[in-house]
Amino acid sequence: MQNSNRQIKIGGIISYLTIGFSIISGLIYTPWMISIIGQSNFGLYTLVTSVLVMVTIDLGLSEAVTRFVSKYRAENNIEGIKNFLGITYKIFIISALIFLLFLSVVYLNLDNIFLKLSSDEIEKVKVLLVIAGFYAAVSFPFQSLDGLLVSGEWFIFQKSTQLFSKVLNVMLMVVALLLGYGLYSLVVVSAISGIIVIALKFFFLYKNDNYSIEWKGFDRNLARELFSFSAWIMVIKLAQRFITNISPSILGITSGSREIAIFSASLTIEGYVYTLSTVLGSMLLPKISQLIYGDKADSAVIQALMIKVGRIQFVMLSGIISIFIMVGRDFFLNWLGTDFEKSYYVAVLLVLPGLITIPQQIASTTLVAINKVKFDAYSRLIIMVISIVLSYFLSFRYGAIGSGIAIFCGNVIGGVLVLNIVYSRILKINVWVFFRKCQLSMAMPFVLVILTGMALNYLITDISWINTIAKITFLFMIYTFSTYFFALNSFEKGLLSGVFKRRNE
Repeated sequence: MQNSNRQIKIGGIISYLTIGFSIISGLIYTPWMISIIGQSNFGLYTLVTSVLVMVTIDLGLSEAVTRFVSKYRAENNIEGIKNFLGITYKIFIISALIFLLFLSVVYLNLDNIFLKLSSDEIEKVKVLLVIAGFYAAVSFPFQSLDGLLVSGEWFIFQKSTQLFSKVLNVMLMVVALLLGYGLYSLVVVSAISGIIVIALKFFFLYKNDNYSIEWKGFDRNLARELFSFSAWIMVIKLAQRFITNISPSILGITSGSREIAIFSASLTIEGYVYTLSTVLGSMLLPKISQLIYGDKADSAVIQALMIKVGRIQFVMLSGIISIFIMVGRDFFLNWLGTDFEKSYYVAVLLVLPGLITIPQQIASTTLVAINKVKFDAYSRLIIMVISIVLSYFLSFRYGAIGSGIAIFCGNVIGGVLVLNIVYSRILKINVWVFFRKCQLSMAMPFVLVILTGMALNYLITDISWINTIAKITFLFMIYTFSTYFFALNSFEKGLLSGVFKRRNE
């Protein structure tokens, strides 16, 4: 247990370092990269990325590896792990070949899919798709490595490889662009750094957590259980990826490369916010599995954990979102210029529903642990359908902002309303108690930042990095002090004071 807690704590710290590096490098690197390759090429690069993300879906097998191996570890079932890995690796390899076929079909029909792109842009997309698609197919069978690392609670190594991957990728991209290799070098560099990281993970597991794989035979009962679980995870993944990653494709059909670039910039910010706020919850599936399969958990235990983690997530999330709402427009104008002002409004629409959904991540993780993930899938399907349909119609007139409005509506209906009904009915969670102890009891700092930010924006109208940083600093101080005095409970204050005591020692 002590080692598990240590892995979670240090893994969390490394995750935040990774996010910090991503944000800082993004602020510096992204506008520089756009200035080198151009706004249109940036939109094409994002378009190819979104196509690959949609096509190379992993059928839910990565999450299945985490869930089933965590379950077998809790039961000390080594044979179960061997048989399970044998089945999953066979499926991964077959799936990689199928996805390569799908990519070929997309490649041959690019002219008919993206009607708003010029012939020159179509040729660029074809080259990018060949390079990136080949890497995606080759690396696909190795997606299970992260599931094994998480199930074994090797968070320190896993998060370290993520940090290393980010640093290596940016360094190689900067060198490639400085040497004049241009747009195509971006996908080549991503492939090279990805292969290096895969090799590191494979070597680590071979040395520290090596399980032999049972390649012979085929356990039909296990395969049936695996497919019943992974099928719903696949639905969730498809829905999640379609919600955001199909938007660039829709915009490519309805609006063109400029709107794709505007949406992509806002999607970058949404990704940072989501990653910052979900670090803890993403590492707790093994612990929840241990509680459930060790007969130590009921709805009250899960709800207590949900409130404890949710309050920490909400403190971070509400601070980020409230400050971004007040300073985000200035930030985009300074960062990418007036061409990307609309990205601010899209980003706000993308992140706002997270104030409700992200602090409830433990409940979503519990659905995975108890194999009730189909209910989570239903909500994602609702979000997907609403987002895609509305995005198509709204983007004709409103472009990227239309896609943002569509995704916002989908998240509110499917992610907030439907999922909370699921948590109440299936997990027996008292959602009103959760909201009262989490969002409502900690709302004061958010409100103070909004009111203070409105006053600052009225008094300071000049757009500059100095003014933007000054506003962020002042609002951060307001949020920090008001959170400590009006939001944190005695347990959370004790955690905070414990961190400072250890640093002083």
